[in-house]
Amino acid sequence: MPARRIALAALAVLILLLGGGIGAGVAKGGWEPAPELALDLEGGTQVILQAESRDGAQIDPAAMEQARQIISQRVNALGVAETQISIQGGTNIVIDVPGQLDQETSEALRQTAAMSFRPVLGVVAPESAGASDGGGSDAGGLSDSGGGSDTGSGSETTDQTSSAPADPSQQKFDGPVSGDSSLAPQEAPAEGELQYPAWSMDWLTPELQTELMNVDCTDPAAQQEKVSDAAADEPVVACDTAGTQKLLLGPEVVAGSAIEDAGVASDMTPTGQPTGYYVVNMSFHEEGSQAFADMTSALYNGEGATQAFGIVLDGLVISAPQVQEPSTGGEASISGNFSQEEASQLSDQLRFGALPLEFEVASEQQISATLGADQLQMGLIAGLIGLALVVAYAFFQYRALALVTAASLLAMGTLTYGVLTVLSNLPEIGYRLSLAGVVGLVVAIAFTADSFIVYFERVRDEIREGRGIVAAVDHGWNRAKRTILASDSVNLIAAIVLYILSTGSVRGFAFVLGVTTVLDLLVVFLFTHPILQVLVRTRFFGKGHPWSGLDPAVLGRSVPAYAGRGRLRSSGGDEDEEEPREPLAARKARLAREAAERDGSAGEPSGAGDGHRADGGGPENDPGRADGSGPTDTRDDDSEEESR
Repeated sequence: MPARRIALAALAVLILLLGGGIGAGVAKGGWEPAPELALDLEGGTQVILQAESRDGAQIDPAAMEQARQIISQRVNALGVAETQISIQGGTNIVIDVPGQLDQETSEALRQTAAMSFRPVLGVVAPESAGASDGGGSDAGGLSDSGGGSDTGSGSETTDQTSSAPADPSQQKFDGPVSGDSSLAPQEAPAEGELQYPAWSMDWLTPELQTELMNVDCTDPAAQQEKVSDAAADEPVVACDTAGTQKLLLGPEVVAGSAIEDAGVASDMTPTGQPTGYYVVNMSFHEEGSQAFADMTSALYNGEGATQAFGIVLDGLVISAPQVQEPSTGGEASISGNFSQEEASQLSDQLRFGALPLEFEVASEQQISATLGADQLQMGLIAGLIGLALVVAYAFFQYRALALVTAASLLAMGTLTYGVLTVLSNLPEIGYRLSLAGVVGLVVAIAFTADSFIVYFERVRDEIREGRGIVAAVDHGWNRAKRTILASDSVNLIAAIVLYILSTGSVRGFAFVLGVTTVLDLLVVFLFTHPILQVLVRTRFFGKGHPWSGLDPAVLGRSVPAYAGRGRLRSSGGDEDEEEPREPLAARKARLAREAAERDGSAGEPSGAGDGHRADGGGPENDPGRADGSGPTDTRDDDSEEESR
């Protein structure tokens, strides 16, 4: 099968896959047949977070900006696109979310308290849960980076079906019990120091044990607020995110702000084979790495009440892994038979969960579209006008080749619509079309048409230089594709840089610009060039019809088209059309007559003008003259033959 047919078939398959995927998503429910609209076109929900300093000091503008960036990263990690996050009044962060605020995004916005790492002193869970030391809702092994092969050592300890308050008579306390209140230190600690190490069993006072047994985690909101308000140097009783476990935690050892980065990786066996599960890798800044190393070393060596520590976010324990190996290099891995989704969620919480300030939701309300459907309609009309002008110019400049331009733009529009619709319906991306995105679509028409113009002009230049139309298409493409690739590469680099450095609506413009640049390359390579290869093999385009846009006479070809081996093409430009060749027998006869003529001329004596001949014959003996007056011109027939 020719390459041009393969390219056209590939484009058709791609369009069918996009259309089929959208149709299936709409039929099954949950998908929309068109891209979702952004805040400026549809409206949405506005949430105002009011900041409070932990120590009561004046709020630092730099801390507010850091908090804004962390909230922005957290929301973007959930796939909520075109969200506007700004600072107002120095103490408020205003978050405008397009459309209806879903539960997941609402909870993410409310997770504004600081993250902390605390050692687990004890765990209370229903007997049916089979609690183990330090088991949390995401309990899993913790090991030094590279030690993620210890997967599965932690056990699931939550009872997801439990909804009633736990009966203390049926509860199990997992952790040492100390009823001796005389363990209080004899000397007051220095300022900034703890009475005991954070993981010490000396924190297990009877009062804390009683509180642990009486806390009701089926409604974790009250306890969540209490933990959030607790001081960093005090032990606390916290619930897990499922509300089925109560954990007694020691004082804070490492603040969440000490986390430098967190990511997801495949879990590997000691032999380097993937287990099918995932681990969460995290690294700490220099100031937090030593404190984390001290805690993990103490827990691993049995110096603590348990061998687990809890990761507390917004007053809830999101994970309580066991320490399987001390982390002395500032890096660690959390494993526990995580799926990719579970590992990604924990990784996002670790990266974006630590805020430098505490926030509370001051208000939440619905807001109307700032631009609305009228502006969207005007933007689309502007795009259609631009499209019509491009097609009109193409018809004026390239005649029937304008049909190729129009068909290519139609293919481009179909692909763009399908891709944006799919990206809008994918929860991991959640793209929304803003007015800036509409501007990006209009701009895309310009540089898409530019690719066609470069290609057509290269082909016409080849025809002007004497090539046939079919050959001109192939040679022109070889020259044009390098220019098209260079131009689109510049556009793509600009879009990527703009997307990384910008926020809000500008990022939406950059996103559309990047997508349409990639689609432009697909259309030119899979449609424009193959369809022109097909058309030039028709009589209308291949023979250079004056309205085809490829007529050599109209283009002003100044030299005949050379076909090779001494042959010339006709003005039509087809390689198969060449000047008729002289038959071989006729050519041999003509050459023989010319040779005889030359021989006869060479043998005539210089004195022939006096009427005497070298053969002794006189005029009367010359058979060429009927009246004997002189020789007859015997080269007339040869001249006529030669002229023929």
